[in-house]
Amino acid sequence: MNLFSTFRIGLAGLAPALAALLAGCSAAPEPPPAQPAFYQRLDQSGGAVDPASSLGMVNHYRANLGAPPLAWDPALARIAEMQARRMAALDRVQTEQEAKLDAELKAAGIGFRSYASNLTAGYRTFAEAFSGWRELKQHNANMIDPRKTRIGLATAQAPGSKYKIFWAMVLVEPM
Repeated sequence: MNLFSTFRIGLAGLAPALAALLAGCSAAPEPPPAQPAFYQRLDQSGGAVDPASSLGMVNHYRANLGAPPLAWDPALARIAEMQARRMAALDRVQTEQEAKLDAELKAAGIGFRSYASNLTAGYRTFAEAFSGWRELKQHNANMIDPRKTRIGLATAQAPGSKYKIFWAMVLVEPM
């Protein structure tokens, strides 16, 4: 046996391992992990608030500050959607007085001791809107008020607007 035949035998033994290694290189790459819902862009067509992730983010924040958790309220979410759509139609953020939230809550048969709303525009994701609300003293106070125990949240898209999206959060202290 000469050096050349020994080399051929060695290569023959490596062939299956080399083939397996190369096969692993040709496999399709794994897709990237899914982006959390609160980072999904909602300013684009078809985007909608994810109640579970947005509620989870707000409740985690409240828990860190000693406030009780909020419960998602579909009726409040519908009112928030009306608020967001109205702002989108006007192409501006309304003040709480302009929003006439008191009348809308009563018309929907929602009893309350107190209520608050956080209205804004232009934030592409819930995480951005949430950060903006935390930075504004009154909006932050609304989110962490321990008396408020129910929440509704919605967006309305406005593709022709400089804002592209309007946000409404409605919080209620039940009777």
